[in-house]
Amino acid sequence: MGQDKDLEVKDIENKDNAVKGSDAPNLPKETDKASDTQVYEDYETHEVAKKPKRKFKKRYIAIGVAALLVAFFVIRSINASKNAVVFVNTQEASLGTIENILSVSGTVQSAESKTYFSDVTAPLAEINVKVGDKVAVGDTLYTYDEDALNLSQQTAELAIKQAKGSYSSYWSGTAAEDRKYAEGMTPAQINARLDAITLEIDAINNKITDKTSRMNQTLTDLQKVQSDINQNGIADSMESYFENGNTDYIYRNESGNQTDGAYNNPAEGDRQMSLAVSQSMLDVQYALSNDPEIQGWKRQITTLQEEQSHLQSAKAAQVNPGTATSAKAQLDSTTLTQEDTISKIEEAKEGVKAEFNGVVTAVSVVEGATVAAGAQTVTLANLDDVEVSIQISKSDLPKIAIGQQVDITINNKAYTGEISKISGTATKNNNGVAVVDTTIKITNPDSDIILGVEANNKIHAQKADNTLVLPYEYVQTDSEGDFVYVVENGLVTRKNVTIGIASSTEAQIVDGIAAGDQIITGNYDTLTEGMAVVVSEG
Repeated sequence: MGQDKDLEVKDIENKDNAVKGSDAPNLPKETDKASDTQVYEDYETHEVAKKPKRKFKKRYIAIGVAALLVAFFVIRSINASKNAVVFVNTQEASLGTIENILSVSGTVQSAESKTYFSDVTAPLAEINVKVGDKVAVGDTLYTYDEDALNLSQQTAELAIKQAKGSYSSYWSGTAAEDRKYAEGMTPAQINARLDAITLEIDAINNKITDKTSRMNQTLTDLQKVQSDINQNGIADSMESYFENGNTDYIYRNESGNQTDGAYNNPAEGDRQMSLAVSQSMLDVQYALSNDPEIQGWKRQITTLQEEQSHLQSAKAAQVNPGTATSAKAQLDSTTLTQEDTISKIEEAKEGVKAEFNGVVTAVSVVEGATVAAGAQTVTLANLDDVEVSIQISKSDLPKIAIGQQVDITINNKAYTGEISKISGTATKNNNGVAVVDTTIKITNPDSDIILGVEANNKIHAQKADNTLVLPYEYVQTDSEGDFVYVVENGLVTRKNVTIGIASSTEAQIVDGIAAGDQIITGNYDTLTEGMAVVVSEG
C-alpha cells in the first residue's frame, strides 16, 4: 500500500512537470485592448482551472502521510513504555518511638506575690529595700519607730484596764452580789427558786425538830432513872438534896431509919449505876448542842437562807438581761481587740521581714512617714516559686496535658519544668487568634532567674512507644485523605492510613499498614496504582 501511494505521488509530480514543460501559445506584445483581453482570458480559463485541483489533492495527501507518521511514533512509544522496567526504593515499616515536641516562647513570672500591709499605726524608722532588690527569707524590709510603738502598747493596755473596771463597777456592791445570784434568771424562775428554798428549809427544820425531840425524850428518861436510883435508900426528908443531880455524897440508912443521927455510905452498886446514868445524861445534853448531823442541817439552812435573801433582793432590783449581756460583750470585745493590737505591736518591734526569697516589685511608703494600720507598704515576688506563662493555639491544645515535662531556657541557662495549669477559657492574642493561657512551673529555680524576661520552652507533648513510625515525607495526601504506596507482589498498591502523633519529621501510623510492609519512598509523580515495579537493591 505504501508503494502504491509513492507511485501515485510520482505520477502527479510527472504530470505537473509535463504541463510546465509544454510550450505556451505566443501572445502578441502589443494588441488592441479588446483582443488582448480576449486571448488572455482564454488562456487563464484553460490553465488555471487545472492547477488548483492538483494542489488541493497534494496538500491533503501530505497531511495524511504526516498523521500516519505521528501515529506510528505514538504507538511505538506506548509499546516501549509498557515494556520498560520501573525501579523504586522502599523502606520496611517498623515499630519505634515518636514524640511531639512543641516549641513556644513565654514570659517568666512569679507564681506568688505578697503585698505587705501595716498592722499598726506608727512612723517608719527605716526602709531597707527599693524596687528591683532581691531579698532572702528573713531579711528586714522596714522597721517602725520604737517609742511610738511603746506608746501605742500602753494605750491598748489602758483600754483593757478601763473596760474591766467599768464592768466590775457595774457588778460591785451588795446589789451587784444579789444580781449575780439571779444572773440569767427570769422573775418567774426567781420566784420558783424562792419557793423551793422555803420547802427545803422546812424539810430540814423538821428533821432537826424530830431528832431533837427524840434526844430530849432520852434525856427525860435518864433523869427519871437517876431519880429512881437516888430514891431507893434516901429518906424523904433528904430528897431535896439530890433533886439537882448532886451525887457527890449519897448516904443511905440501910435500915431505912435514922438511928442516933448516923448515915452509912450507899452501896457500891447503887453508886456505879448513878454515875453511869449521870454520864449518859451529860452525853445527851452535849449532843443536843453539838450533834454533827444536826449541825450539818443547820449549815444547809444557813446557806439556803443566804441564797433566799439575795434572790429576794435581786427580785426587787433585777437587772435587764439584755443590759447585762451587752456589758459583758463590751468587755470581751475591748479585751480581744486590744490584746490583738498588743500582739501586733510586739511583732512590729522586731521589724517586718521577708517571708521568702524574692524580689521587691513595689514600695508604697516613705521613710519617716506615719503609716496607718492596714496601709500597703511593700510588694514582694517569690523567687522560690517561679513559672512561665505561655499561650497555646487551638491546634496544639489537644497535644498538651497537666504534668508534661518542659525543657526551659532562660538567658541561655537551662531549667526544667512541667505544665501546671491550663486555662478553661480562650482569649485572643494581638493578631486576633484564639489562644489558651497555660502555665509552666519551673521545678529548679535559682537566683539567676530574672522576672519578666522571655523563656524558650520545649514541651514534651504527645509520645508513643512501640508503634509504627514513618518519615512524614512518605505519607501522601489527596482529596480522599492520607495514604502511602507500598509494593505488593511486584505491583504498586495504595493504602489509606490514619495518622496519630505527628512531629516535624515523622508520623505515627495507627491504621492502614502493618510492620514489615514495603513502603515506597519516592518518585510518587510517576507511580500509579497497579503499576509493575522492581525494588532497587542497595
